[in-house]
Amino acid sequence: MRRRSFLSAASATALLATTRAADAAPPPVTIGIMGGEIDGTFMRVATDLTSVLNSDKLRVIPVVGKGSLQNMGDLLRLPGIDLALIAADVLDYARHTNLYPGELEKIAYICKLYDNDLHVCARPEITSLADLNGKPVNIDVEGAGTNLTARAVFQACGVSPIFRTEEPTIGQSRLQKGEIAANVYCAGRPVRLFVNTPAGTNLHFIPVPMNATLAQTYLPSGQLTAADYPNLVPAGQEIETVGVGVTLACFNWPMSAQRYRNLVLFVDTFFEKFPELLTPPHHPAWRHVNLAAAQPGWTRFKPAADWLARRQAEASANVTDRDPDRAAFNAFLAKNGGARMTPAEREATWQYFRQFARTQQSAAR
Repeated sequence: MRRRSFLSAASATALLATTRAADAAPPPVTIGIMGGEIDGTFMRVATDLTSVLNSDKLRVIPVVGKGSLQNMGDLLRLPGIDLALIAADVLDYARHTNLYPGELEKIAYICKLYDNDLHVCARPEITSLADLNGKPVNIDVEGAGTNLTARAVFQACGVSPIFRTEEPTIGQSRLQKGEIAANVYCAGRPVRLFVNTPAGTNLHFIPVPMNATLAQTYLPSGQLTAADYPNLVPAGQEIETVGVGVTLACFNWPMSAQRYRNLVLFVDTFFEKFPELLTPPHHPAWRHVNLAAAQPGWTRFKPAADWLARRQAEASANVTDRDPDRAAFNAFLAKNGGARMTPAEREATWQYFRQFARTQQSAAR
């Protein structure tokens, strides 16, 4: 009995010491990020960041949001929010409508992420945007990026539907029941909402062709294909659409603020671990991200710009005879399926290859 009591006391003492040591450890830096609807691309991207970046030093906390316009307001005014995913056209909209007078200069961006593709999913009798004139079309809730983009695109194309403003999942359900003519959603493909559309609905995407007015703000985003949406796009067909860039925006805290220093830690961690986001099960949109790509009309957060400049300088300085030859590397990729890689994947693979070569050289010395 005495031995058991002694062991219990010893265990309790050890547990207390461990608890005190844990209590003494500094809490992690916390960064709040506004995502989007729970099943949308914004939220999946935000949760991907948590899965890769979270540690005992840094915690990224995703918050469900209602889209780009609200995310901008939350970034400016909601306590605890340091980051937000925002479609690039929302900043232009806020400037032109004087939405946040005197506050927009507080917003910067860390990097351009990917392009949101405009998906117009319609009933089988709808074959073009013009067919939606005077018909009910759901464009997401007021304040959502899709709502803003859809209104601008339809106006630029001279089409005047009867807009419904319900959440995309509700809109898709109404579309399948024949209650509306189309459901519009702007997000990085593939979008679960449409991937999960069952076979046999006869729903399909209709094209959004580029025109001179759209080209002033939007990008020719490529095509929607059966590879992403087998139940909505016939095999061998491509549906043209437009896109809008998505930025990882931040509140531009003064350099003296602790939250500025928190964001510096986030930038360093995010950029260093970025290659991990290119691997499954993370969203395929990460494979289209080029960290160095500029977002016209936006100002880059200085620590992010500085990080990229340092890395570019290091890359230039390290081009020596001992470095792996880039031409040989490209030839290797060409023989091993590299043609199917995105630019971001190629660059990440190159960086890993260079790092491996340096490690081998150090071990040989």
